[in-house]
Amino acid sequence: MINSQNTTSAQRPRVGVVLASGNIKAFAAIPLFEFLDEVQVTVDLLLGCSGGSIVAALRGAGYDTAQMRGMIKEFLDRKLFASIDYRAVLGLTNLPFGRFNKTSSLVKPHRLQQVYRCVFKDLRLEDLHPATLLQITDMQTGEGLALDKGLVADAVYASGAIFPLLPPLLMDGKWLADGLYTSPLPVMEAVKRGMDVIIAVIFEDPIHSESRKFSSRFYNYIKIQARTLMRFQLALSIDLHDYEIIIIKVPFKKNIHMWDVEEIPAILETGSKAVDEKKADILAAIKNFAHKKVKLLALMAICLLQFAACR
Repeated sequence: MINSQNTTSAQRPRVGVVLASGNIKAFAAIPLFEFLDEVQVTVDLLLGCSGGSIVAALRGAGYDTAQMRGMIKEFLDRKLFASIDYRAVLGLTNLPFGRFNKTSSLVKPHRLQQVYRCVFKDLRLEDLHPATLLQITDMQTGEGLALDKGLVADAVYASGAIFPLLPPLLMDGKWLADGLYTSPLPVMEAVKRGMDVIIAVIFEDPIHSESRKFSSRFYNYIKIQARTLMRFQLALSIDLHDYEIIIIKVPFKKNIHMWDVEEIPAILETGSKAVDEKKADILAAIKNFAHKKVKLLALMAICLLQFAACR
């Protein structure tokens, strides 16, 4: 067992957990937090994008894993995505009485927003512990941002507002939407903020390129775009990072959409299996950090002695 709470800050690594986009598949990260709690590893930074932002925000808001599992049963329902905006549907095809603009979407978001407000109430990102950042995209500039201020309910919604399924949200004069458009796995933010051990969780489902359904083709395009961005940004992060980035890939055998709530048991089981395969790597990275620090200090001391001798 590692008790990082009882070691000094100089001995233990700063740990960051990064959760990728993945709609309700991101609940597969709950077993990771169960494991970290079991071995008493302190997490210093949480980063989430889209679906991953929900789990990151729940953790940052102080909900334990048992409460998270209970909230899934209490709040997650197909009806959250059942309110269709028919004017927007008509607007997509330029039919009479149709309307589609940056505030439009195929699904009306009010039920989903109500759930977020019920769960997070008036909490702000500044209040969360550990520090929690949520990746979003500015739809007017295309800029990706890691939000660290504002109402949690609004930030969580914006981070997962995949246009045109859900509309962007106006926050502080900016129209904000799904973070996957700019950084589906915001590992670079963890690198920039000095995390030593970074645990990055990726949720993968297959691409069905031969499908004739609009929804499948749309999600195929989104997944291809996200994977390309993820590979590039992850490779750059690994190149710039000083210590250890542990990647946990959670593979799903079929497509799971945000309304497929009946898949939650399978999602949690798949997450447990993926985490089991990486437990040893996580423990090794944390245990070996102290040895690395000692070796680095010894090397610095030798260099200083050699420098003094030369003078």
